[in-house]
Order: sequence, then structure tokens, then C-alpha cells
Amino acid sequence: MPLPPSSKYLQRSADLVDETERASITQRLNDAFADGRLTHDEYAAAMDIVYDARTLGDLVPVMEKLPAAATNVPAIVEQGGPPAGELTQSRSLVPAAVMVGAVGVSLLAALAILLILIF
Repeated sequence: MPLPPSSKYLQRSADLVDETERASITQRLNDAFADGRLTHDEYAAAMDIVYDARTLGDLVPVMEKLPAAATNVPAIVEQGGPPAGELTQSRSLVPAAVMVGAVGVSLLAALAILLILIF
């Protein structure tokens, strides 16, 4: 998949590759290979390019072929739950209603006691 024109690999293609960038891409390649999203040959070829690269532009072929990172899944998605379209069981509002009622009655009783004491 081609990189967007705003990609740093295209915009700053002459910048040197730092070790943090190289380590990040290596980790993504390792994860993709471990998950079966890359074949051994694809992985080996990509690693050769990553460690031979001097500039960000040299990494364009790897970044274009690198599968999307599986680790960038929002936490709410990772929590799981019912499959899409399946309804969950409704929650009972009875305990909340009882608590609201009890607090209301307590407040009314306290107000009544204050009124009796004042008058």
C-alpha cells in the first residue's frame, strides 16, 4: 500500500535513520512475522533493507509492504464483549432506584425534624 504524501518517509526522505526508528520498525516486523502476517522470505528481505538503510527514504519499500500494526488496537476493543450486533443483557435499575428512594426519604425526614425543632 503506498504511503500517504504526508509520511515522514517521503517528506523527510533525506534524513538519516536513527536507532530508535530502526528498532521500532524491527519490532513491527518481528511482530508481523510472529503473527504470521509476513512470510520468512518477506521478513528476511525487509530486515535486510532496514539494516542497510541510511535514510528514511531507503525505508519506503519496507513501510509500504509492512502490514498494519496489530498492537495499535484501542483498549476498548481489546476488552472484548459480545460480537457486533448482539445485544447484551439489560442491567437492573432496581438497586439504584432503591438507593435514590432511601436517600430521598432520609432527606425528607431530616427536613421534617429540622422544621419541628425550629417551630
